[in-house]
Amino acid sequence: MSVEKFPALAEMGFEEPSDIDRYTTRIEGDIDILKVYHNRHKGEWMTKSKKFKFKRLHKKLRVNEGLTAFRDTTESSPFFLKAITELDKLVAGEKTAKAKKEDILEEMDHLNRVVSRKIEDLRRQIEEL
Repeated sequence: MSVEKFPALAEMGFEEPSDIDRYTTRIEGDIDILKVYHNRHKGEWMTKSKKFKFKRLHKKLRVNEGLTAFRDTTESSPFFLKAITELDKLVAGEKTAKAKKEDILEEMDHLNRVVSRKIEDLRRQIEEL
């Protein structure tokens, strides 16, 4: 995947967006935290990740149609939202065909285990006769 399709991720330092596996977000106080996980390569023990912190924007909102005072609130920064949008496109796009294949393979493995257990159980029952 080219970096040109993901300018926010490129600006954040991701040279190879296709290496991104998943991401998580959370809010701590007035900071949005984005943690991006990379695919684990062969021979690596732990998943690599990068953490980014984005300051939330402070705004005052009118409450009760102006009958009462304004209330302080925060919202995510536009750059954070742009990065999340790009990550959603990247992760969703990669997962479609890849996820289907992995799901089918996982289902086949599960079926194989179930059949193996059933065969073992039947053999045990035959031995008991």
